Amino acid sequence: MHVVMDLTQELRGQNVTCDNYFTSYMLGQALLKRNITMLGTMRRKKTELPNLSRKEAVHHSQFYFTKDTTVVSYNPKKNRNVVLMSTAHNSKEVSNREEKKPKIILDHNATKGAVDTLDKLTATYTCKRKTNRWPVIVFYNILDTTGYNAFLLWTEINPHWNENILHKKKIYLEELGKHLVSPYIETRKRLPRNEPTIAIVRKIQTADPPTTSPSGSKQACKRSRCKFCLSKCDNKTPMMCSNCGKHVCTAHVAYYCPKYNA
Repeated sequence: MHVVMDLTQELRGQNVTCDNYFTSYMLGQALLKRNITMLGTMRRKKTELPNLSRKEAVHHSQFYFTKDTTVVSYNPKKNRNVVLMSTAHNSKEVSNREEKKPKIILDHNATKGAVDTLDKLTATYTCKRKTNRWPVIVFYNILDTTGYNAFLLWTEINPHWNENILHKKKIYLEELGKHLVSPYIETRKRLPRNEPTIAIVRKIQTADPPTTSPSGSKQACKRSRCKFCLSKCDNKTPMMCSNCGKHVCTAHVAYYCPKYNA
């Protein structure tokens, strides 16, 4: 309850969708004082709920009402029911489909996907490792979420960055990780024991700072046709523009003086 209240402190006039770990009658009443409605699944064994039977017919719904709260128990399968609580609904409205789902469940399914979507996106490239220490699990989740948010901000500010590459997120996270650890590796005095790790540390410590090519271009990992030549020319080049990320041949490169450009 305290977590939800802290996260919604600046919200007014919104609806909050929760899972059964957070949903409770007390939370719904506290959010209503802020003009915020609540919608979420509930655990059947909570003492604040009435005695809910799971032996009803399939697709059967039971509704329970108070002045500002609605509870529905829906049986999607035999001997199985799903319980939801809402402070945003006050009717027994049911869909016309064959499964006859209540409107509360339809609204819940339509608004619950944000957390699931984020979990799916962060699971593709994650730093999580198996551990029995729950603070470490929370820290891993913070790193994954922060990295994805930073990737979204970066691609929004630089829409042409690697726009023709499908695994942009992987490249971004690799570069982010290198930028985070490089300052510490450069100032490291003791070398690690593992030979491959020693080689990586020495390479970073002895590497020269990166320089920008006067042409404003960079070497690409693979050759591709110049985006400014005619297709019949089939002029392939390994060079890419550092601004737009498009392949460009020497015939379309513009050279400039760094001193004049500054």
